[in-house]
Amino acid sequence: MNQSPWDQLPVRRRIAQRLCQAISSEVWVVDDVSFPKCGTASVGVARQCCGAVGERADYQVAVNVRAATDAASCPLDWHVHLPREWTDNPDR
Repeated sequence: MNQSPWDQLPVRRRIAQRLCQAISSEVWVVDDVSFPKCGTASVGVARQCCGAVGERADYQVAVNVRAATDAASCPLDWHVHLPREWTDNPDR
């Protein structure tokens, strides 16, 4: 979706509407997911702590909102978190 010529917002909205209806969500969950990376070429990669692993390393972090029940969950929205060293660096 990140390289598509069309606006992704309407698609994300439609996915969220259909999935929320399908699972009859009871709660929304805000969570982060860390992806270990080698090097810093991927957007948002920085040396940071991963709670699940409990150590500092090069990670890319995505923040997401999910609709959930006790039996299922589905993504509603998601974004890559940009650490300060990315947002404060005009060359990035």
